[in-house]
Amino acid sequence: MQPRRSIQDWLLEAVALAALIATFAMVFGHWQRLPGFARRGSGESYVVMCLLNAGVYLLLIFASRYQQLISVPFEIDRDRPEVKQLLLRMTIVLKTVLMVLLAGLLWIIVNTPLGRMRTAGRGFLAVFLIAMLAPTLVYVRKLSRFRK
Repeated sequence: MQPRRSIQDWLLEAVALAALIATFAMVFGHWQRLPGFARRGSGESYVVMCLLNAGVYLLLIFASRYQQLISVPFEIDRDRPEVKQLLLRMTIVLKTVLMVLLAGLLWIIVNTPLGRMRTAGRGFLAVFLIAMLAPTLVYVRKLSRFRK
């Protein structure tokens, strides 16, 4: 039995899907406006970013459906409805955070050759790591209550 999604879950799913669509729109919408050196030398990297985003999105959809594939650092009772609900929410939150961060990274990659910005800055990696690590730690802590 699959756990039910809340309104918050559906909202996060919509944000993740919008970020995925934005990655495709950024690449294919800005392709002709990119300078020649950016189109010629790194065109494959834009396609790889789109494929990476789509692959991660699909992988996390698959993981939320087949929760036994989600690795937790301790043994939990995966048959409990509360655990199933937490695992579903964890994958939704991680998918949303990852899609938004990858869309932001692609925005930086596209806008740097256009001259709209210099670089991502030193703080982007820290924000990326904290944004991925914080929800993971929160949900692992919540799941620790259901250890076997």
